[in-house]
Amino acid sequence: MFNTPHLLDQLVSLTGIRDLELLEASLLKTLNGFIHPTGLSLYKVSSRGEVRSEVMFRPEKCQVLRDGFDVPAELLQAFQQHHATDTSTVRLAVQDGFLNVMTVMDMRSATTYLVISSKDALHDNDSRMIDGMLQIYRNFCQLLQESQTDSLTGLANRKTFDDCFSRVYELQPMDDECPVDIDQRKPQSQSTYWIAMIDIDHFKSVNDRFGHLYGDEVLILLAHLLKNALRNDDLVFRFGGEEFVLMIRCQHREEAAGLLERLRESVATQDIPQVGQVTISIGATEMVRNTFAGTLLDYADKALYYSKQNGRNRLTFFEDMVSDGLATREVAPSENLDFF
Repeated sequence: MFNTPHLLDQLVSLTGIRDLELLEASLLKTLNGFIHPTGLSLYKVSSRGEVRSEVMFRPEKCQVLRDGFDVPAELLQAFQQHHATDTSTVRLAVQDGFLNVMTVMDMRSATTYLVISSKDALHDNDSRMIDGMLQIYRNFCQLLQESQTDSLTGLANRKTFDDCFSRVYELQPMDDECPVDIDQRKPQSQSTYWIAMIDIDHFKSVNDRFGHLYGDEVLILLAHLLKNALRNDDLVFRFGGEEFVLMIRCQHREEAAGLLERLRESVATQDIPQVGQVTISIGATEMVRNTFAGTLLDYADKALYYSKQNGRNRLTFFEDMVSDGLATREVAPSENLDFF
């Protein structure tokens, strides 16, 4: 018999979260409190069968593992079987008991699987409770994603930028081999984040010549190119109109420039039905601590404006503008501010 008041408390806590990673950790914590498994994890598997990440439950805190972690062969087989047969649950007998694999979210680009390790087979009541919890989770995730995404392109919207900026801003470098702690949000390497603003060149003329329907097609195609060009740790937002913002994680300036240049070239060589070819201008700057989000966006916007005013279809770094005497940085505020 389940502890109903405790279950309600857990559901209230779950639906009060507005962060998808914390939501995953809350789901695992809730399930662990009722079925007491020997292991509990969420795996994200791409449409090509590549395991992108694992959220692993631990009594103290959840851990996120990305890249370079081992996935048991029987588990990879279970993912393939689950995808091929489209069954609700795949149960495998292993040396220490059972592995139960269930679909949590099935998206076009990736599928999230819940993996429960247990000494004994799950009881019917446990299975029904898990199914109910997963359905509640799916429904809430869908509502959360709809409020955080642009309806046309499916990218994160401007409303979510501040939260994501705060998360990235507070990241503290740690050793490459250490996992990411959801509570602390620490990266796996001492990388730097860069903010890039992207604007479609002469987009107004596209709408004027071909109509807004084709203009929307250009926006959708660009969003698709952006998502395909970026990595798991990169973030992309539609700020409105033809303007997009990226937050990309790179080891150094040259890597950031290479990624953005490849993106610019891929757009320029893309042939769009009826419209032909379009180009983008990009302005970028390094995300530096003690610099406000609005200031960093202003730096990237100044670099974007320079690209637009100097031929378009080009990338400009704000740091280069500073070096060339074309722009200046704002003075960082001191820790002790006197307002009166």
